[in-house]
Amino acid sequence: MAKKVAKKTAKKTGPQKTAEPKAFEISSRVARQALAKPYRWRREAKKPVSRQLWIYTLDPSLSHRQGGVTKVDVPWEPLEPGPKGELFEIDGGGAPLPLKDRGKLDLEDSSWLVSDGVSPSPSNASFHLQMAYAVCSLTYAAFRRALGRDIGWAIDPEAVGRTRLLVRPFAFEQANAGYGRESGDLSFGYFRAEQEPAGFTIPGGLVFTSLSHDVIAHETTHALLDGLRSNFHEPTNVDVLAFHEGFADLVALFLHFTYPGVVEEALRQSRGVVAQGSVLAEIAREFGHARSPGPRAKALRSGIDVDGIEAFDSDGLPGAATDPVSYDPTLDPHDLGTVLVSAVFEAFVTITRRKTARLMRIAGLDPHDFGKVPLGDALLEAVSKEACEVAAQFLTMCIRAIDYCPPVDMLLGEYLRALVTADAEMEPVDKWGYREALMRSFRRRRIFPTDVQFMTEDAVRWGAPEEPLTIPGLAFRDLRFEGDPGRPANAKELERQANILGRFVTDPRHAEFFRLIPPAAPRPEGIVQVSPAMVESIRVARRVSPDGRVLFDTVAEVTQACTAEAGGDLFDIVGGCTIVINQNGEVRYTITKKVPSQERLDRQVKAMRGPLKDFWLRTKAGAKHRFTAKKDLFLRIHGGGTS
Repeated sequence: MAKKVAKKTAKKTGPQKTAEPKAFEISSRVARQALAKPYRWRREAKKPVSRQLWIYTLDPSLSHRQGGVTKVDVPWEPLEPGPKGELFEIDGGGAPLPLKDRGKLDLEDSSWLVSDGVSPSPSNASFHLQMAYAVCSLTYAAFRRALGRDIGWAIDPEAVGRTRLLVRPFAFEQANAGYGRESGDLSFGYFRAEQEPAGFTIPGGLVFTSLSHDVIAHETTHALLDGLRSNFHEPTNVDVLAFHEGFADLVALFLHFTYPGVVEEALRQSRGVVAQGSVLAEIAREFGHARSPGPRAKALRSGIDVDGIEAFDSDGLPGAATDPVSYDPTLDPHDLGTVLVSAVFEAFVTITRRKTARLMRIAGLDPHDFGKVPLGDALLEAVSKEACEVAAQFLTMCIRAIDYCPPVDMLLGEYLRALVTADAEMEPVDKWGYREALMRSFRRRRIFPTDVQFMTEDAVRWGAPEEPLTIPGLAFRDLRFEGDPGRPANAKELERQANILGRFVTDPRHAEFFRLIPPAAPRPEGIVQVSPAMVESIRVARRVSPDGRVLFDTVAEVTQACTAEAGGDLFDIVGGCTIVINQNGEVRYTITKKVPSQERLDRQVKAMRGPLKDFWLRTKAGAKHRFTAKKDLFLRIHGGGTS
């Protein structure tokens, strides 16, 4: 008996084993992805596939004759008054007095069902709500179609008290609009036009950003991109903000081509070319006209950055007098984003020109006559159809490329690599030279990927791992879904997958491969503290190729925050990787950002102290100063009064 007691005593008073440092954590974003559950149509329910609603295809400034008004097919879902669905809740509060029918809109009311909703009118507050709901839903549908899965919001449901994105068409009286992660909303302003505005805007009249298709699509894209890559919220370099703005404009631009009537009429006026000043290349037309006094009408922004359309050609040699605007890190985020927009849009125009040249020859015309001679109705219809199909492919390519972007510290040249990789995955043979056109148009604007010696597809495309690597437990046969691979079974299943991934990538045998620092490893130079790795997301991507092949992958983000010191200042620098895993659990791509990189440290410090200083808060932390990113990033970007 005494021996047993002695043993127990020794056990209690002996040396205690210290807890091992945690290797990884799981972000709340992982479970949050399961909260996004758009209504899923079921055949047995005998419900409509879509709901037809009236919208402005661009904004109220476009003539009905030019296709300015149309009915669109919005994915059907049961709606509460608001309207309020699974993804969006439209709040009509704050509508100014000149507007009629203020309050909630009930699209389930039989009178609206038979009339396809409210007729377009700037004076009717109910139409503003309908317009916002329809365009937000169409933008979300474009992402869902391209990625093959549901997209969750970056907002915190516990903080804002809801899982839906709140959309406020009458948020404030100001020439502005914005997405707020902290408030979980899209806010659209309204303002008075100048006394001598350009275009057809009434002097001093009310202009609503909630009636601009471009502004709504732009802000919804901000929210979607934030859900897909939440660490792009950190202003670590000038390209991060420019990418957010440029990408949002690209989505808005390519959505123009989902309206055939608008495309055909615009090409009729420009004799077959997407030219400067065309509604197809302009962004936020009425917004710009209302704020541009004088006789010359000018949209807020444009996808074309040269005066002569002949110079807007990826096949043109760089260095000519008509060369487009080049990359310049000192530019405002919107202006630098426009350089990205024009690079992608030029590639689109080039491919459209290549594919429609044969139509011109069939019609007995010289392809060089585009823009010079009127086109017959049959030829115009064929050219318009081709342009719409090319635009749809570019839109899909632009969205899919997000899955091939690094998880943090985005550079514009890395987006080119993502575009080329995403397209090559689906279309191994680039018959029309989509990828070539993109590389050339980026080259013409001096946007280069780092560590790439040649502007060729094999050099620009992300490379596969040198050694084969398989993650046990992440093959599709081991995953559980809610019927559809694009929808996980539940939050618990996502957390289970995240744990499998976290254990694998932080294993000391694999950590360096994923650019992570294991807990027991020595700290790199310049790093004073290393946090555990963070599994940010894990989700399935389902992609359909042009030839009908369906490809499945699992796309995950793992990051690791470290505290660095430079010149007496402390700040966080985040590394990690995007991991693309095929259906057999094999790692196909690792798109990495290494923390112990002097180039990254120097670039971030330069940005925080220089062009991005307004986005950072520098406070006293003991004997040193600490940089912390300010909240409401996207609202701060739009602080100059632009959308």
